[in-house]
Amino acid sequence: MRITIKAFGPEITSLLERERIVIVEPGSSADDLVRRLEEEIITEHGRTVSILGSSFTVLINGRNLEILEDRSLEDGDMVTILSPIGGG
Repeated sequence: MRITIKAFGPEITSLLERERIVIVEPGSSADDLVRRLEEEIITEHGRTVSILGSSFTVLINGRNLEILEDRSLEDGDMVTILSPIGGG
């Protein structure tokens, strides 16, 4: 299955491409995909980054993953990862 990943914000785009297509096995969950990305970050950058359960926001087709829980991905889904934004 083809999944589009988009990354926004300085922290995550320094670790992942801004946009790319990945191929995942049928039945893969969003959690599976994010764990795969975390492993890639460790391999390529030597950094441990926790995307799930951290200050990053993960969306599937514009809906927050926390609301969707651990849903299976479908061909053509778009997974967006947003870095935390600070301000004051």
